[in-house]
Amino acid sequence: MVVGPDSMLPDPIRESLAERALEVLCVPTQRQARDPALLSGVDAVLLCSAHSEDGLATATGEQQLLADALITQRLTGIVLSPNTTETDSGAADALVFVSPDISVDELWGRLATVQHYRPLLARMDQQVAVMQRLGKKLNQQFVEVDQELRLASRLQRDFLPKKLPRVNDINFAAVYRPATWVSGDVYDVRRLDESHVGFLVADAVGHGVAAGLLTMFIKHSVVGKRIFDDGYTLVPPSEVLNVLNRDLANQDLPNCQFVTACYGIIDTRTNEIVFARGGHPHPIHVSADGHCAEIHTVGGLLGVFNDEAFPSARLILEPGEKLIIYSDGMEDIILDRDPAGTAPTMFTDAFQKLVRRPAEACASGLAAHLDHREGSLQPADDQTCIVIENAVNLT
Repeated sequence: MVVGPDSMLPDPIRESLAERALEVLCVPTQRQARDPALLSGVDAVLLCSAHSEDGLATATGEQQLLADALITQRLTGIVLSPNTTETDSGAADALVFVSPDISVDELWGRLATVQHYRPLLARMDQQVAVMQRLGKKLNQQFVEVDQELRLASRLQRDFLPKKLPRVNDINFAAVYRPATWVSGDVYDVRRLDESHVGFLVADAVGHGVAAGLLTMFIKHSVVGKRIFDDGYTLVPPSEVLNVLNRDLANQDLPNCQFVTACYGIIDTRTNEIVFARGGHPHPIHVSADGHCAEIHTVGGLLGVFNDEAFPSARLILEPGEKLIIYSDGMEDIILDRDPAGTAPTMFTDAFQKLVRRPAEACASGLAAHLDHREGSLQPADDQTCIVIENAVNLT
C-alpha cells in the first residue's frame, strides 16, 4: 500500500515498483489508509509524506492514528520524510522514517523485510490466541480443582473432633495446621467409656490428596473399643497399632506411603496413661514446674513390616502435668536439636514458656507461634499437636 499523493512518490521509487511487478494499492490519505479491510490485505505500507495541509498538529494526529491501525494489523509502515527523527514514542513501533533520497535497493530491502515477517507475525497471533484459549481452559480447571480441594478439606475437618472432652480433671487441647488444603495429619480424642479416653495423632508420609486419603484409612482402622453382645473390651494401644500396621502392610501401598502414629488411653480415675508409638516423635512429658522430657519407646514406621512390635509405655499424669503428642511438622518449634546429634534433647525457649500455660492457652500459643513465623502461609509439612493436662490444681 502506498499512502499519499502520487506526486509525492520519488520517480526512482515509482519506476522500481513498476519494474518489480508488485501489486500496488494507492490510497491518497492516511485517514483512508486506516481502513482495516484495506490493511488486512497488504504486506507493507509506504507513506509518501507525513505532512498535512491542515498543519503539523493534524499531521501528527493522523500519523498516530495510522500507527495504531498498523499495530493492530501487525504491519510496519515506512515513511518517506526529510526529518527522519520526527516520530514520537507512540508511533515508533509501527513507523520507520527514511529519507526520500533513500536508494531504491535499500528501500526495497526494508519493504521485503516487512513483507517477510508479516506472515510470521500472523502465525504468532494465531498461536497466542490458541495459548489464550488453553490458558482460559486451564484456569477453569484450576478453579474446579481448587473448589474440590476446599470441599475435601471441609470433609476432612468434619472427621476431626468437634469438641474435645473434659473428663474428671483431664483437659485436652489441639493444634491443627494443614500444609495444603488436604492434610496428611489426623488426630482424634474420644471417650471410650465413662472413665477412659482414647487419643491419636497420626501422620501419613507427605501431604496433599494422597496423604489425606490415607488419613481416612487410618481413622477407619484405629479401633479402641470392641463391642460385643454382652459388653465391650478396650483394645490396648500396642494392639491398636499392631492392627493398623497389618492393615497398612496388607494394602501393599505404592510410592512409600508409610505412616507414623501415637495412640494412647488415659484412665481418668487414676490418671494413668498407656500409649504406644510407631515411627512418631516421642511424646513430651511436662512436669508441674514446666520441666520437659521426652518419653522414649520403640516402634518403627507403620505399614513396612507385618510383624513389627509396638510395646506400650505407662505414666501417671500428676496434678498440673501435661503430655504433648505432636507430628514432625512441629519439631522445629519444639526441639532445639544439636546439628551433630550428640547432645541430649533440648527444647526451644518459646516452647518451654508456652507449656507452662493451661492446656488451651498452651495450644493457642503454639498455634499463634506457628502463624507468626516466616513462611507460615506455606509450611513445609502439616502441623498437629494434642495437649493432655491434669488440671486438678487449676480448678
